[in-house]
Amino acid sequence: MSNGTNDFGVTYPQILFMERILGGHANVTSFDRSNDIQFDIERARGGECQLICINEYTCGLIHVLSVLSKFPEVNIIYVGGNWNSYTLEAKEYCLEARLGLYNSAEINGALHRTDFWNYHRKDKKGNPEYELTFTR
Repeated sequence: MSNGTNDFGVTYPQILFMERILGGHANVTSFDRSNDIQFDIERARGGECQLICINEYTCGLIHVLSVLSKFPEVNIIYVGGNWNSYTLEAKEYCLEARLGLYNSAEINGALHRTDFWNYHRKDKKGNPEYELTFTR
């Protein structure tokens, strides 16, 4: 599928990167891309989900709400590469709303889970380790 346009400024290389992640994921059986940045994903375990690919250095709550207004059926917001993150306020909102909010260091683990919105890496003590930027 050729690159279209999107209101979030996501570049074609970023979209291709997401396609490679999904295409090589052990739990993803198939996916379709539409609306340039929307991925409808079928998983072997855990069912279907809809991922929106953005490229946001620090994704705050206002950006999450902007994505939701344009894509109300979204289950996962992918913020981009390892250098990208999100605010604590955005993460807390997404946890309560059962929405996944992840960067590339987290997305693979989340796609393996039935409760993908609740996935997080853990520190040595077993505490959640989010890719947070501590600004509100």
